[in-house]
Amino acid sequence: MSLSFICERTFDVNGLTFTAKEWGSPGYKPVIALHGWLDNAASFDLMLPFLSDMHVIALDCAGHGGSSFRSADSGYNIWQDIAEVLGVADLMGWDQFALLGHSRGAIISTLIAGAFPDRISHAALIDGYMPGLADAKGTAVQLAKSVYEAKRFGGASPSFFPDFDRAVQARVNGFIPLKEAAAAILAQRGVRQHERGFYWHTDQRLKAASQLKLTRDHMQDFFSSVIAPVMLIQAEDSGFKPDAQQDETFSWITNFRLLKMPGSHHLHMEEQAEQVAAEVQKFILPA
Repeated sequence: MSLSFICERTFDVNGLTFTAKEWGSPGYKPVIALHGWLDNAASFDLMLPFLSDMHVIALDCAGHGGSSFRSADSGYNIWQDIAEVLGVADLMGWDQFALLGHSRGAIISTLIAGAFPDRISHAALIDGYMPGLADAKGTAVQLAKSVYEAKRFGGASPSFFPDFDRAVQARVNGFIPLKEAAAAILAQRGVRQHERGFYWHTDQRLKAASQLKLTRDHMQDFFSSVIAPVMLIQAEDSGFKPDAQQDETFSWITNFRLLKMPGSHHLHMEEQAEQVAAEVQKFILPA
């Protein structure tokens, strides 16, 4: 049975409220979908209707979409999402579930699969590029940069636009270029209106550097602890390019499959949405 949108959901986890889109039907394969940096749960709107026999929670990660911003004494280190995703799964009553992650969501998915291997059945990753392996000698500089940037962005206002269409165009021409139709889908969920104009409702502190970067030893421990099968769909026309370090990182996963596909970094939101969904379907629920 192909997936249909059910309703909007909210989850209270660790003092934060998370918004989400629920797709499919209870009783089918449980899946949590995690979007990329500065995106939101609508990231999966085009591909999910091509999936079947799944029960999907597409989550607005903290600081994105309608979900809470983290407190002033917290931040957006990528490992902080782990407990929040597991908290959502617990509220759904899911002891084990699959992960569908795009970009930043793909990184989070892999870390969860390594830290809690018994809870993850599959991890389907869409154009996910792991952070560069850090040198521990740069830790002091990295922390100082994070503190400075958190203060800078924490006091910054979002950019305001005179109308909704201008807000969409800002995303089309952003750091990661996006086709207008895809940007409009994200904007329907992520853009708010204020007396000063239209703005993207994301925590500005998401732009700040992480407090720490994971070292080679850290990443190897996470990735070698993954027992679930992992599939990475790699976009051939992505702005991110694979390198030897990426290849080495994924080689630490025992059950790993790489699939290259034409398309941009957001290929699951563009012409390839059905093709991406078909590969995810075969991977999570093989016939």
